[in-house]
Formats: sequence, C-alpha cells, structure tokens
Amino acid sequence: MQKTGTRTINTPRLILRRFCREDAGDMYRNWASDKEVTRFLTWPAHSSAEVTGMLLTQWIAKYEDGGFFNWAIQYRENGEVIGNISVVRLEEAIDSAEIGYCLSRTYWGRGIMPEALRAVTAYLFDTVGLNRVWAGHDVENPKSGRVMEKAGMKREGILRAFGRNNRGICDMAVYSILRGDRAAVAHGEQSAVAVRFAREEDLDRINELRRQVNEVHVAGKPEVFKPGFSDELRDYIRVIWADERKKIVVAELDGAVAGFAVLNHITRPENPFMYTRDFLDVDEFGVDEKKRRRGAAAAMIRFIRDYAREKGFKRLELNMWEFNRGALAFYETAGFETYRRYMEMKP
Repeated sequence: MQKTGTRTINTPRLILRRFCREDAGDMYRNWASDKEVTRFLTWPAHSSAEVTGMLLTQWIAKYEDGGFFNWAIQYRENGEVIGNISVVRLEEAIDSAEIGYCLSRTYWGRGIMPEALRAVTAYLFDTVGLNRVWAGHDVENPKSGRVMEKAGMKREGILRAFGRNNRGICDMAVYSILRGDRAAVAHGEQSAVAVRFAREEDLDRINELRRQVNEVHVAGKPEVFKPGFSDELRDYIRVIWADERKKIVVAELDGAVAGFAVLNHITRPENPFMYTRDFLDVDEFGVDEKKRRRGAAAAMIRFIRDYAREKGFKRLELNMWEFNRGALAFYETAGFETYRRYMEMKP
C-alpha cells in the first residue's frame, strides 16, 4: 500500500480535490444543512456555516497524513462543490478501504456519484495499491445500493443491526469490488481483459488502432497533424517492433486486440543543468473507440506499472496534448501527475 493521500482526480464532469476553507459555504448550502441528505448518514445536519467551517478546518489539517483520503466533489459546469467522497475506514493489514459519500439533492439522479465512486475506486487500486474497496448502506436507502452497483461493486449480503445512523440502529447492505474484479467491466455482460506483450501477428491490428489515435490528433490539432494514415506511419510499427529499447503491450477483449501501448526505455545523459534520467516512457497509447469504458485502458496501465517495477524503473512518463481532456482525466485518475508543461503563444 502506498500512502499517497488525497490527490486531485479529474473525470469528464467532475474535479475531485482536497477541500479548502472557501468550500464551507457550498458545503453548508448544498448538502451539509439538508436533513434529507443526512437522513441516512452518521452525522446530523449542520446548524450553521460556522459548524461546517470548523469541520473543514479539521479535515484540512489531516491532508498531510498520506493515509487520509477525502475529496470534495466539484462540478465542472458551474465550479460549485456539490458533495464529498472519502475513505471512512482503512484496514492496512488486508489492503481494504470502506467508502462513504454524500451529494447535494439538486444533483441526484444524474449519475454523478457513480462517476465519482468509479474514479476514487480506480485511484485506490491503481495508485494506493489496495485490493478491496467496499461500502454499505441502510437497507431502507436502496438508491445508494444502485450507486454502488453502477460503480462496479457486487452485493455481498445484509448484516443485521450492523450500523447506526440518524435513524438509529439499522441493517446494512454491503457491496464490494476487488482489484481483480475490474478485469470484467461490461455493458450488461462480463468480458475479461487480458493484457500481454504483442506478437508479430498483432501488428496489423495495432496499426488499425494507431490510425484511430492519429484521427483524434488530427481532429484536435489539424494545423499540426497530417490527415490520413500514410505508408510511413503504417510501416513505422516495424521499426518499433525491431527496437530493443521499445516494447508493445496489447489488451484483448472478446478474443481480439482492443488496445495497445508502446513503451520506450529512455536515458537522458547528465548535463550542466540536470542529472542523468533513466525512465520508461509511454510513447503511444490507445483503445478501440468501440471497446472503451470496459477496463482495457486501466488494465494496460496496471500491466505497465508492474513491468516498470519489475525492471527497476523509478519513473513512468508520458506526453499528451492538452486538447485531449478525456485522456488527461483518465491518466490523472490512474495516478499520473503533471510535472511540466510545454506551452505556446500565437502572435
């Protein structure tokens, strides 16, 4: 387990980040003062924004503890903080975490909490290194169970008189997801993701996926990237294949290659400004547009991280274009952090 603490996670609609004192007004107004929101929670509705502020002061002081995980849920569209999601119990001996969450009533029924829960679960597996994430709800609050199911959790059963909330002692329905469960993320069906190093017979299929990646770049930066998939681009896969410092990883779904990544061992020699840098670079990465959101990308990142650790690399890096916001959100959720920027100005 890595005690990485609460890091910012981006999703298509949300920014999951540390709370700050300025969030007290949003928190009090949007959910902490709402007795309907707190009905099934373990703490009572706040009587004033000052109470909310005091709680935030306590939370903020804990952020230096790498074992403290508590995210504000900020809605991108209007910038408001509309809820929170946190680890309420961490069991290091078995690499397990219990999750708790709450959300403004205004935003119920929009799929926002499953989006946040999926992102936090991915972070806890891929960055923190946990093996089990679980949550429970009062049996009289089945809507919370549907959130857990949408996030990929499986119902384990009911623990009688196991919890206490604002309603009193209650029976709790328990849901969980294991690290291995995420190999089977499906739209109504179970389909395992298998990740391996590429074989030569995979190269034509990988080129089909590289074409898709190129089209995304052409659409995002047409003044930079050339349209079409030239013979030179097609043939370059053979150059990659023959390079001893490069590796190609593929993910299989439904018996076919659905994703790929090109890894490049890079060594930068020491110079007057910088020490020697030796790292593994993710040079290309893509998933078939028809096979996305089924766990292939996350499975490849896990495979690549394990390979990097096995080979003794201290850093895993990648470059990406700022316009590709969906990819940025995925990489940040997977644990990548921005440490430098390449900027432009158009005179």
